[in-house]
Amino acid sequence: MKTKRNISLALSLLFLLLLCAGLALGRRSSQGQAPGRVEAPDRIVSLAPSITEILFALGLEGKIVGVTEFCDYPPAAKALPKVGGFRGLNLEALLAQKPDLVLATRDGNPARDLGRVSELGVRVETFQPATLEQVLEEFAAIGQETGRQPAAQELILACRQKLELVRSRTQGLQPVKVLFAYGRDPLVLAGQGTFADDLIRNAGGINIAGDSAIPYPRFSLEEVIARAPEVIVESAMGSEAEAAERARESWSRWGTLPAVRDLRIAVINADLVARPGPRLFDGLILMAKILHPEAFPAEARP
Repeated sequence: MKTKRNISLALSLLFLLLLCAGLALGRRSSQGQAPGRVEAPDRIVSLAPSITEILFALGLEGKIVGVTEFCDYPPAAKALPKVGGFRGLNLEALLAQKPDLVLATRDGNPARDLGRVSELGVRVETFQPATLEQVLEEFAAIGQETGRQPAAQELILACRQKLELVRSRTQGLQPVKVLFAYGRDPLVLAGQGTFADDLIRNAGGINIAGDSAIPYPRFSLEEVIARAPEVIVESAMGSEAEAAERARESWSRWGTLPAVRDLRIAVINADLVARPGPRLFDGLILMAKILHPEAFPAEARP
C-alpha cells in the first residue's frame, strides 16, 4: 500500500509540473531549440516592432540582421534589412540573413511560416504578453535568450519605477470613467484584453468597455451616452495636436457627455498604447496625467 501511495504521489507531482509548464507556454514558446544551455545569438531577426524596440533598449542593435517593414522605432531600425511586411514573412529574405535566433509574436506572425523556419534549425521564440506585468516578463525572457540579463534587469527596474510612480500618485483617488477609441466611424473601443484597458486600470480609471467579451467592441452612440464617460481618449498616428483638434470637433455634437461638457478629450500616440515595449510605460504615465492631472500638478504632459 505504501508503494502505491508513493507512486500516486509521484504522478500527482508530475501532473502539477506539466500543468505549470503548460501555463508558462501560454505566454511564451520555443521552437527549434535543443535541450541544455542556450548560447547568446550573434544574428537576430525581429518580427515585431515591439521586439525591435526591446532589442535596441538592451543594446543589441549591432546583432539585429532583419526586421519587418513596421519596425520604425528607434529611427535606426528603419535602415535594417526587411524580412516581412503587409503580406507576411519573406522567408527567402529572412533565411538569407542566416539568423541564429528569430523573435516573433504569436498573433502577428503566421505559425506556419515560423514552423518552417524552426524546421530548418533556426531557434524561434514567440511571445504574446497581454498585460504590463507580462511585458516586464518578456523583457526578462529576451534578456535571457540573448545573454543580456543585466541590461534586461535595468530595463525592468526603470519601467517598474514608472509603473509604481503612477500607482502611488493615483492611489486613493476617485476612479474616472474612460472611453478609449481606436476609431470613430465605426466607433471601435478598447475592450477587455487590450493594453489600453490595462493602462486605464493602472492609471486610476474605469474602462467603460472593460466588460466587453471581445477586445475591440463596436459601440453605438446610445451605448456611450448611457455609460457617460468622464474622459475620452483616442489613439492616433502622426500629429497628436491635429488629431486632438479633429477629435474635439467630432465629439462636440454630443455635449451631454461629461467628457465633452468638461473638455476632457485627449489623443495619445498609438505606439504608446499598443506596442508592448519600453514606451508602453511612457504611455502609462501619459494616461495617468490625462485621467488625474491633479496627481501631477507641477508636471507638464510629456
